[in-house]
Amino acid sequence: MKHRAKHIFEYLLLRGLCSIVKFLPLRAALALGWLIGAFFFHVMRFRVDKALQRLEQVFGDRFTVRERKKIAWISFRNICFNAVEAARFGKLTLEKLQKMPLYPAIAAMQEVYQKSGAFIFATAHMGNWDLAGVACQLAGIPVFSIARRQKNPLTDNLLNQIRNTTGMDVVLNDSRVLRNVVRRLKAGEVLAILPDVRSRTKALTIDFLGGQANLGAGAALFAQMANCPIYPAVLLRHGWTKHEYNVFDPIRPDPSLDKKKDWQRMMQQLVSIFDREIRENPEQYFWFNKRWVLDPIKERKNAPQQ
Repeated sequence: MKHRAKHIFEYLLLRGLCSIVKFLPLRAALALGWLIGAFFFHVMRFRVDKALQRLEQVFGDRFTVRERKKIAWISFRNICFNAVEAARFGKLTLEKLQKMPLYPAIAAMQEVYQKSGAFIFATAHMGNWDLAGVACQLAGIPVFSIARRQKNPLTDNLLNQIRNTTGMDVVLNDSRVLRNVVRRLKAGEVLAILPDVRSRTKALTIDFLGGQANLGAGAALFAQMANCPIYPAVLLRHGWTKHEYNVFDPIRPDPSLDKKKDWQRMMQQLVSIFDREIRENPEQYFWFNKRWVLDPIKERKNAPQQ
């Protein structure tokens, strides 16, 4: 199979950067990530204007222009730090994890799993969200996640290799995803999921960040079908290397409610927790997502006329 030149270039660049950051000491690798982030943020201004518009949309005049720029920069810097840490996940051991500030929360979830079995672990795009699932896996909780195929098959394979170094399995988001996720939950595994992503098709209307977000019912649907709780969790990065891990009370399916009403209830309760945490820690949220969560869905061009 022949690959496009662009795909080959992206793959070689990503593989080279991964090799460098794995070789360097952690702080030196993060410093490299900081430099790359500073170039794209301050020089190339990659999606900076979009992020600033979103901050103004959500917070109005709560922050000055200068404060919004600082929030956006820390958010972008954190994404670069997340990428560096993801490339080094293979170096993370249980012994290292136990020395991190987030470990007590992981140990608490380990106890929950041992007592009650499967659950859904739902987190927002805050802090280093990938670390949540990786840390649980290292602590002995059998975690899996859902992933889409990347357009570049070479980088897709490389990212899957990086994920596999942590032992965390991935279910592809295809036509069989519902059946595969529910089967694994019923078998006693734990799903790590990011629900704060706008659905491309009409889904649930959820109050979020001062607007209405079109969100899929995924977390609620899986919880209902597997009869298991959803644990909301948020990760926060403090400085360069410290991570805080906050887990909130579980959200459980209510069999007395209509199925779709229960989806709405669970998703609104879940997202309201994220909303509060984002407002308290705006620099921790990912404001640069290509699919902004509050954008309206686009009507299909060939949609039938009413």
